[in-house]
Amino acid sequence: MNEIIRVNYETEQPTVSARELYAALGIEKRFSAWFETNSQGFLEGEDFTSVLSGTVVNNGAHRDLQDYLLTMDMAKHICLMSRTDKGRQCRQYLIDLEKVWNTPEQVMVEI
Repeated sequence: MNEIIRVNYETEQPTVSARELYAALGIEKRFSAWFETNSQGFLEGEDFTSVLSGTVVNNGAHRDLQDYLLTMDMAKHICLMSRTDKGRQCRQYLIDLEKVWNTPEQVMVEI
């Protein structure tokens, strides 16, 4: 399965970076405005967590950017709300990953 969106397994439950989802969906709207619109109805601390991610700017300096770790359910919901082919592809990718995680073999590995 080709990786469309990187999933973070280092947290208690798998999460997706909002910035990476934004890029995968090909959104042209400014990230902060896009997230503000798409996070309405979701709860911080339950559906997403605010984090800072680092990037290197043109002059080589390090700059912190606001990012959010989204639960898989929130990420799938945002994909569905995008109503685009990329959104459908990303959502299906996340659904397929969950199917793999929930196979009896994988569940036994986690125990």
